[in-house]
Amino acid sequence: MSRQRKLSVTITMIVCLLLLTSCWDQRLLKDLKLVFTVGFDKGENEEILSSIAIRESKKVSIGGEPGEATVAIVKASGITLRDTRLQLDRKIPGEFSPSKMRVYLIGEDLAREDLYSILDILYRDPRAPLGAKLAITKGNASSVIEMGTIKETLLTEAVTDLLENGEENTIIANETVQTICPIMFDPSSDFVLPVIERIEPHDIQISGVGLISGKVFTGDILPPSDATILLLMAGHKGKKTQLVLNVHGDEKIVRNQYMTININKSKPTIKIQADSPDSIKVEVHLELSTSIAEYPKNSPLDKQKVDKLAEKAAAIIEEKSNPIIATIQEANSDVLKIGEELRVHHHSIWEELKWRETYPNIEIIPKISVKITGTGIIN
Repeated sequence: MSRQRKLSVTITMIVCLLLLTSCWDQRLLKDLKLVFTVGFDKGENEEILSSIAIRESKKVSIGGEPGEATVAIVKASGITLRDTRLQLDRKIPGEFSPSKMRVYLIGEDLAREDLYSILDILYRDPRAPLGAKLAITKGNASSVIEMGTIKETLLTEAVTDLLENGEENTIIANETVQTICPIMFDPSSDFVLPVIERIEPHDIQISGVGLISGKVFTGDILPPSDATILLLMAGHKGKKTQLVLNVHGDEKIVRNQYMTININKSKPTIKIQADSPDSIKVEVHLELSTSIAEYPKNSPLDKQKVDKLAEKAAAIIEEKSNPIIATIQEANSDVLKIGEELRVHHHSIWEELKWRETYPNIEIIPKISVKITGTGIIN
């Protein structure tokens, strides 16, 4: 390479280096206070009370063992979430960072108000994690946040594991900040949120699912067994689903009255007969492919007996479905998204309806069919 060529390359490299920009928007971890769990409650004078759990590590001398992880609880109140965040920034050393947020807990009193107005900041902040889970707490969310740890497990991990386990076992639906946003603005469908509660002295549990109507928690909570049936009808099946059914009510030994089935596959279908806005009939069909997980009576099971057990199981689930449907209609919560089906397949009738006024009064009939395909290794 000629001398002139080398000089040209060198000058070009120097110019390129001068034009390179630095990381102008860098945010160093050491300057941030990462928040993994936050609780929102209704405060005084229409304010929102935010309670956050900040993970800390005890400092140790050089050469010592790694610091033990601890949780610091900080609270602040304000008219909006942005206001409470400004108040929190004044109380914590370092910048409040929600970028790693995993769970948002909302106290039941606050959840009865417009959920979107509470969560608005999360949809406007590019650093807000839209995949964070949402849950309603019985009583105040701060009572759960204040626990800090649950059975020697840090709060965030304990709550997250509890919710993920509930989703896997079809006790609650997998809802996040992102998934509920379009449904809140959809007049033809609603959703449910998990409800957790603190159990003294130092534990929490899933109480069931809370029914949402539009953007508001109705206050109605379906217990886990009913929640499972509702979620199956709504098409939210987790990896594992089991139902305990009383199929032999006349047995003297109580445990012999029950059978537990695994739901291997479920297929919900909604059929609507709409002749006019005043004549709408809905059938919710649910086909279940199951296997017997527990049958204490343990009598020999031939095909005829298995078929009879399947018929009993279908009748029991159908009977349980009727009050569940009555509850969601009374709460005006269209969790099954019947309005969506009506809007798509009977649009002319949908245009004439005020769905929120019509939905509680339409006829909804559950139709359950059960097929038992396995009885375990005994038979």
